[in-house]
Amino acid sequence: MDPVTHGLTGAILAQAGFRQRYGYQATLAVTAGALIPDIDVLWSPAGSVVALETHRGITHSLLGAVGLAVALGLIIRRLGPEKRWTLLSALALLGIVVGHLFLDLITSYGIQLFLPFSRSRPALDLVFIVDPFLSLPLLAALIAGFTWRSRSALVGRVALGIVAGYLGLMAVNHLAAVSMLDRIARTQGIVPSRVEALPEPFWPFRWRGFVEDGDTYWQGIVALERGEATLVAIPKGPRNGSVARAEEVEAVKTFLRFARFPVVTFREEAARQVVEYQDLRFAHSFRRRPAFLLRVILGADGVVEQVLFNPS
Repeated sequence: MDPVTHGLTGAILAQAGFRQRYGYQATLAVTAGALIPDIDVLWSPAGSVVALETHRGITHSLLGAVGLAVALGLIIRRLGPEKRWTLLSALALLGIVVGHLFLDLITSYGIQLFLPFSRSRPALDLVFIVDPFLSLPLLAALIAGFTWRSRSALVGRVALGIVAGYLGLMAVNHLAAVSMLDRIARTQGIVPSRVEALPEPFWPFRWRGFVEDGDTYWQGIVALERGEATLVAIPKGPRNGSVARAEEVEAVKTFLRFARFPVVTFREEAARQVVEYQDLRFAHSFRRRPAFLLRVILGADGVVEQVLFNPS
């Protein structure tokens, strides 16, 4: 989720009763907790495939959440009269788990929740990375809480209830989109081995569907309000010696661990071979150029010469 929504969620969690009971340190603890996991951007180099593993990594795990919460509790106890670091750490943990990990979990990017024990990257696919239907009620509640202080806790709880109701709607819509995709695919003679629906931005009844069938992905937009979905075949790509050699490179292994719908293309340029990998999850039509694209360049002798992530 975007940083603004993380921060707003933390502030509203505090406003819903903790700030009134424990003072401004509660707001600091919960809001800082909702923001702190993204500290991993400091060691996730932009434009590097390494960031696919380090971002939303250990600081987004359950074990990392406990460590961050304890550290925040010890820091925030020095900033005011409340000296119970266990209480402040618990509030920070609430902000981390609800205000950050959960909000990242419900997107399609996913988080490495179980590090260091597992590299799996669960994702619930309920909301797009930026969702005004989720953020605006939180912002409105924050403003209302400052102007209507006597009812600020009630306003915060109502906002959290609205958000919970919206996420419930998205969960129902997600199940409906997956069910529709499976039904439409089977009527077209496709035998799905996997069916997934990812949220499209700014409209809860529009989803991007993926059906996997052997060496092919079938992709299409699902319009729930019309009960329609048109599927287009996208081959997963060739398998040859150059592709096999590219996949021995650690950067490619990292990319393939991250990707959920990887496709590969192969072409020859003069005396070189070019192997490219893309995750269809991020191939939105509104992007000016491909995102999460990994290019491997091999020489005439088949030796990997260069690996480029998101080349310009």
